[in-house]
Amino acid sequence: MRDKLIMRIADMGFRNKLIILFMVISIAPLSALGLLSYNHASYTVQEKVYQTMLESLSQITYSMNYFLNDIEQLSMYIYSNEDVQQVLSAGSSDRSAEDRYRDGQKISAILESFVGFKKWDIEIYLLGKNGERFFTADVLPKQYRNINANWGLFRKARLAEGNSVWDTHYTLKKLYDFGTALGNGRLLKKIDTGEFLGFLVIDIMETALVDKYAKAHLVENGQIYLLDQFGNVISSLPKHQIGTKLQADFLPTVLQGTKGYFQSRSRQGQEEMIIYDTSEMSGFKLVSVVPVKEVIKESSSIRTFTASILLAGIVAAFAFAYVVSNHITHPLRKLRQLMKQAEKGDLDVAFPAKYKDEVGQLGQSFNRMIEKIHTLIKENYEKVLQLREAELKAIQAQINPHFLYNTLDSINWMARIHRIDDISRTVISLGELFRYSIRKGNQFIRISEDMNQIRHYLAIQSIRFRDKVSMEVDLDERIMSFYTLKLLIQPVVENAIVHGLERKSGPGTLRIRAKGVGDKIVFVVEDDGIGFDAWRPDGRTEDDPGTGTGIGLDNLRKRMELQFGDAASLHIRSEAGVGTTVVIEIPQIKQAGDEHVQDYDRRR
Repeated sequence: MRDKLIMRIADMGFRNKLIILFMVISIAPLSALGLLSYNHASYTVQEKVYQTMLESLSQITYSMNYFLNDIEQLSMYIYSNEDVQQVLSAGSSDRSAEDRYRDGQKISAILESFVGFKKWDIEIYLLGKNGERFFTADVLPKQYRNINANWGLFRKARLAEGNSVWDTHYTLKKLYDFGTALGNGRLLKKIDTGEFLGFLVIDIMETALVDKYAKAHLVENGQIYLLDQFGNVISSLPKHQIGTKLQADFLPTVLQGTKGYFQSRSRQGQEEMIIYDTSEMSGFKLVSVVPVKEVIKESSSIRTFTASILLAGIVAAFAFAYVVSNHITHPLRKLRQLMKQAEKGDLDVAFPAKYKDEVGQLGQSFNRMIEKIHTLIKENYEKVLQLREAELKAIQAQINPHFLYNTLDSINWMARIHRIDDISRTVISLGELFRYSIRKGNQFIRISEDMNQIRHYLAIQSIRFRDKVSMEVDLDERIMSFYTLKLLIQPVVENAIVHGLERKSGPGTLRIRAKGVGDKIVFVVEDDGIGFDAWRPDGRTEDDPGTGTGIGLDNLRKRMELQFGDAASLHIRSEAGVGTTVVIEIPQIKQAGDEHVQDYDRRR
């Protein structure tokens, strides 16, 4: 069997042998590197997760310390309150029922204000030696009706001699409602004499503690416990061990330490990470139990990424081995394939001639041949375009401008002979407009020339519309020597007449104003025609002229952007039945020529 395998490998082609050898050399280090990278990355991710959880626990512990400190300050404030001191110091036989009722209302108001100040989920009990009982709960618990100085919280408060003490106790009200989870007690004395007055008890509900640490319950299927110094569960998620000592193998390690995390195995054999922190103020411990398999899920993307990289490396190694072996053993096959593609018309091919051997020189000759064919095709294509352009110019040149001028001049003299002045003026204006529109030269002209062209256009339109359109032109003579774009105002005026005033049922007015404002030239074309909304089918906004009239205005806007950039603007305001106003602002141009245009290009 071994000999057959050796013989089969020996009979393989040289290219296949190189591929197999290269794959063996490549896969082994890639696999080892991928495994090491995954293990290191997974460990790093888990450490980051545990560090983040520990920091979260520390923040919650700080928040809980702040909360407990507030409770102790509240206890001290009640203890030192003058009304509380006065009511608890009075004997039960010295006061009438009315006085006791008034005192009760006063103390209850004080206690209720403390409970509602920060919306704490707490209950306050003021238990006087004189038999007075003031509380914020609905009912007074049985253990608080008669003071037993040797019981639980009372005993701790008595031994503390006026200092604040903490105790854990539980009242099971109903399923999943664990009532009081933590109590704060303080022995009350008369401030000036030290006489014993009673006890102050502040009970913290279990829900108040849950609100503090629930945010640390970040991992699915995780658990979190709030323990006292002896390992008793004050509060937890889930709640099945509240009020009992925590039954867990990791408890001794947690009780001995102050802060950190370590791995443990549950009694069901599941790997768990234990993260804990200790309150320096109360000694309580916040413990988070996280299943390791849930944390490992965070590394699944790393595993997938590593596997993808390994697979991509194998594919790349195979491709590289194939390319190298094919290059070494059959360099002419590639050239033969490229020649077949060129024969079919695919000229976007090139032979990668890496070396200067015979095959490389042959490949370079092939590449030069392909480049030469490309050059010939391009030259032939450009000649065809030039020929078509020349044909188009020849057709256009058939219309002789002088013939048109002479024809218009003939019409003008015929109109004068017959004394038809309207036709004469129209022909003269039309001739001037035609001569202006085809005049060669710089695209910048003086404002006076452009306004003169507008006057010719208005002259033609006034003859056409007669009394239907009134035209007013107000020009600032100081700006007439400045320059503007050729045919800047004419499209706006034409749109105002054709699309605004012509469609109006009655007479209308067209106003054209031009003036200098700062370093700008402002043109205003205003009509009281039908407005945009009355005739536009597309319902575009005022700054989006759309189709129809918008063709000329769009071209004008593009010309202004090309020549002036942000230094020029075009604004349109229109209202149905009222009219349209177009405002054009351009820079003050004191000279014409390409140099000025380029200056604006550079500024853009």
